Amino acid sequence: MKVYSSGPLSAKDRVIVSTLALLSLVVWHNPAVATAYAQTPAQNALVFQIKPNTNISSSNTQPQLIAEAQLAQIDKRVEAVRTYLESKNAPLAQYTEILLAQDDWKKILAISNAESNMGRHCSQNNCSGIMYGKGGLRSYNTIPDWIVDLQGLIDRRYKTMSLDKMNGIYVQPRSANWYQASSKVYNDLEQIEKQTPITPVLNAA
Repeated sequence: MKVYSSGPLSAKDRVIVSTLALLSLVVWHNPAVATAYAQTPAQNALVFQIKPNTNISSSNTQPQLIAEAQLAQIDKRVEAVRTYLESKNAPLAQYTEILLAQDDWKKILAISNAESNMGRHCSQNNCSGIMYGKGGLRSYNTIPDWIVDLQGLIDRRYKTMSLDKMNGIYVQPRSANWYQASSKVYNDLEQIEKQTPITPVLNAA
């Protein structure tokens, strides 16, 4: 399977940024309402913690409750996706938090199923067959490095493409087996996404 990516990324920095990007699911209106902490990717965990502030006035009670409710929704989705991956004996289950921090987490997991059986057959922490042009298979120091690099590749080349459109471009030559393996997981994840909605927080007028 030939998949091409451009030059090397600052993966370490992007891992930290993209892990924290999961917080984009929550819009904080008042910095005193909540604080979120992310452990390092190597610890394979993302922890959200609501920290009450004794200086918060009663007018801030509602935004705090909204933030807490949304964090609960995020946690529910994280657990649902992790449970799904574990049910498939997918090694990528341990990276659920950083996967969900990516815009195209469903597509990343879908591709990984076609290329590595969701992490069971990765080579050099590369679970999607990304290559250096004609330089061979790209290697990564960690799985999170690969995850954010694949998101970057999707952003640059495949953002608006369906898996069907990617088949024959991302993977060459076109493969019915690749499409079947990727679309099955994508459809499963779409159902999980629908079953675990995350309510957007709108800015107050």
